[in-house]
Amino acid sequence: MQIKEIIYKNLSRLMPKISAPSSTMGLDIGSFSVKVVKVEGGNTPAVSALGMEEIKNGNIKDAVKAALSKAGIEERKVNIGISGKQTVIRCVVVPEMQEADFKNSLKYEAAKYIPFAANEAILDSLVLKHNIEANKMLVLIAAAKKDFIEQRLKLISDLGLEPCVLDIDSLALINIFNLSNLKIKSAATQPERTSEILALLNIGSHLSNLVFLENGFFRFSRDIVFGGDIITQKIGAILGIDFAQAEKIKLSHDAPQEVQGVIETSLLDLVNELRLSFDYYESQTGKTAGRVYLSGGGACLSGMDRFLNKSMNIPFETWNSFVSLKSDSKLEQNLSQINAPYFAVALGLSLR
Repeated sequence: MQIKEIIYKNLSRLMPKISAPSSTMGLDIGSFSVKVVKVEGGNTPAVSALGMEEIKNGNIKDAVKAALSKAGIEERKVNIGISGKQTVIRCVVVPEMQEADFKNSLKYEAAKYIPFAANEAILDSLVLKHNIEANKMLVLIAAAKKDFIEQRLKLISDLGLEPCVLDIDSLALINIFNLSNLKIKSAATQPERTSEILALLNIGSHLSNLVFLENGFFRFSRDIVFGGDIITQKIGAILGIDFAQAEKIKLSHDAPQEVQGVIETSLLDLVNELRLSFDYYESQTGKTAGRVYLSGGGACLSGMDRFLNKSMNIPFETWNSFVSLKSDSKLEQNLSQINAPYFAVALGLSLR
């Protein structure tokens, strides 16, 4: 299959899914590490293997190989994700029309919402809701730069892997969150709501994905240039130590007051970006999120949820993306020892 065929085939899969074929593998390539998860499908998906490996000296290939080896995964077919400034997803309101007619005009419509030329991008769309108001419909538009996708797919091909689904990280995050939320929400204790606005914040090493959901469906997302490495670098500079030592101190539960000050000052930059995003969403919709769910490596920072809760005056909660999935008996001990928030995107990818 040609690279362009893979791109067109897989960017069309925009809606979150909560079921999987017999066996799938999700590969999340971050800035700091790669995470891989293998899931056995069926009515009750189960994690059968997982692994994580730090990317050293920018060598992604070696990190992927090491993660697969440690996990004991020999599967060659893989679902992968992309994010960052070269990807865009938007919910837009357009005149009511047939979906096929909208797709024919997608290139011209998308040009209004994406920060790069439409002829340099792979585009797709999906009608989320017809007749939302007088002769209007709600449409999800996705775009990613062709050269960026081709580079990622070449990397996967060079590793001897076969890309099956190409997803956007924010949509993969929604995928696993919706499955987790269905499992933990009890109809007996939590009455049905006509309009529930939630936000997901996945904090990586260099980039954070913010997503707004209404009743489980995508409404808005933004990739924020902020991650845990920014904090680590500042700690290293203040204390005059290397990155590895600074990372260890950052994640400790008894960091000195000087380090706590650096962490809080850094997190205020994230808070400012979150406020801008929340204000924008409210100005566009008249609604705001009542709760934010945290994932990613940054969510493992001690006190992160409490600090954001106090700063934003909105409940922040770290969630366990494994809660909705069964696991192989051999993995039970490993699952109890890992930092589950790291794997949210990889799990979402594995369920596509």
